Amino acid sequence: MDCGSIRGIADEADCGISAFVNWELKPIGGALKCFPEDFVVKELPLPDTESGEEEDEKQFLRFRLKKRGLDTLEAVDALAAACHVPAHRFGFAGIKDSFAVTTQELTVPRSLITEAGLRKAAANLPGLRVGRVRRSRRPLVPGRLRGNRFILRVRGIQSSAEEVKAAVESLKTRGFINYVGMQRFGKGGVRSDLLGLAYLQGDYVRCVDILLRQHSGEKGSGRMPKWAEVYQRTNSAEAALRKLPEGSCWAERRLLRALRRRQDIEGGTAMPKWCDEEQTSPPKKRMRWGEVAREAFLALPRTIRALYAHSYVDRLWNLGATERRQMGLQPVQGDLMDDTTQPGTCRPVHLEKEEAAKASIFHLLLPRPGAGVSLPGHHVGQFMRSYLAYDGLDPEELTLEAPNTDDPVRLTGCMRHVLIRPEKLSWYLEPNVGIPETDWADQPGTKVSRAVNHFARARAKHDLDESKSLVLDFQLGPGQYATMAMREVMRRRPPKAPPRHVVFSDTEEEPESLHQSRERGKMEFVARTLCDFCERFPLLE
Repeated sequence: MDCGSIRGIADEADCGISAFVNWELKPIGGALKCFPEDFVVKELPLPDTESGEEEDEKQFLRFRLKKRGLDTLEAVDALAAACHVPAHRFGFAGIKDSFAVTTQELTVPRSLITEAGLRKAAANLPGLRVGRVRRSRRPLVPGRLRGNRFILRVRGIQSSAEEVKAAVESLKTRGFINYVGMQRFGKGGVRSDLLGLAYLQGDYVRCVDILLRQHSGEKGSGRMPKWAEVYQRTNSAEAALRKLPEGSCWAERRLLRALRRRQDIEGGTAMPKWCDEEQTSPPKKRMRWGEVAREAFLALPRTIRALYAHSYVDRLWNLGATERRQMGLQPVQGDLMDDTTQPGTCRPVHLEKEEAAKASIFHLLLPRPGAGVSLPGHHVGQFMRSYLAYDGLDPEELTLEAPNTDDPVRLTGCMRHVLIRPEKLSWYLEPNVGIPETDWADQPGTKVSRAVNHFARARAKHDLDESKSLVLDFQLGPGQYATMAMREVMRRRPPKAPPRHVVFSDTEEEPESLHQSRERGKMEFVARTLCDFCERFPLLE
């Protein structure tokens, strides 16, 4: 069930995803995302507040985009090229999965393209459809949506109907940990969270290295895609671009184009050769590689660079949520909670001991570090500060460099609920089916493929005669991941083991309950990612 875009470079443990709400639940198993039609996403826009306004005052075209086999950035890039409009002029509220059939709304300025031009440009693009074009006064920006509706099919269910009912009821009543999903942490051979850390640290050489000297395939395989091999061997952006498949590697393509512009200016990829006879004048002074890397990386769109930085913060949030789950499912002193006196707001409230007993765990908040948020008043907050400090970062001063200005941009923090319950959840079981029917004439169900889905498809095919399919329909809020909801009911629980907690020095205080579990003493280890903590942080068992 891992997201196909990151399989082979990271797993759930690498991204801080390791806990469950209901540890005693018997998982139902099955395979998710065998085909794009098994994962349908419909964006839920905010209510329309523009009725009655003059049409001439509405300076944007707003339209519905339906896509299959592409993520939102890839779809916007293809649409922008067909419309001859810069990609950054398209607005959208959220990024939708690639291995899915998704529907969402986009905006583009009317001054750049007409409705007829938009429809004509999209008509021949594979995997894209444009419809319901109308005028709008405001552009769409990330987060400006009510949520998403998901219609999912889990194939190869071997569990009984009673077990499936118990699992779905547990999800409906007890919810799931609101982890940031796997798709936020990588695509192809790139770990987005590591790239975001390099960006926050201002290490642009490492940013370019992560994007362009990537690996792909299953864990244990060091094979790179062909274009990356060419770039590593030649350092030529032009040669790498010639090997880069059309319509793939959105960020990598933009970075290579920026490097190619610099190489064209400076006359190639290597320093000029000059012999003793021609040494009448010194060689032309070139820009240092660190400056070239900075220029090329900052040429990426601002929203994309911010996504990389948020990916690093999101991984820290996942780790913090796992630590908080080990403290139990009751509010405790130091937690941050919804302010129930103002419905619809997420203003954090520091709980005192007597207030904790009356609060609901579904009001529990955990901050994504950044400007404007405070950290919890217990050891989870201390853990998050220590984690950032280890990487040389300050939770109050997370800043990003921007091009053409000396003023850094502050990374904005926000509050995120730890536990979520799906809304309007319904489900049913049906006999397992083969390849789903599709109305995408240009992309029949057998053509779209991802390496991660080979196992899922094979398992579903093997179980075709005996197993069932579970179909679910539910809604989640903005930034909440259906894959994490399904993980709660599908994933096997690991064997029972003493809680493991990350600390950063022998002098840091721990909760009293942890002292009782230190029978075997302390093992020091250092890790960069959660599964690699043995390389980085001291850990207590």
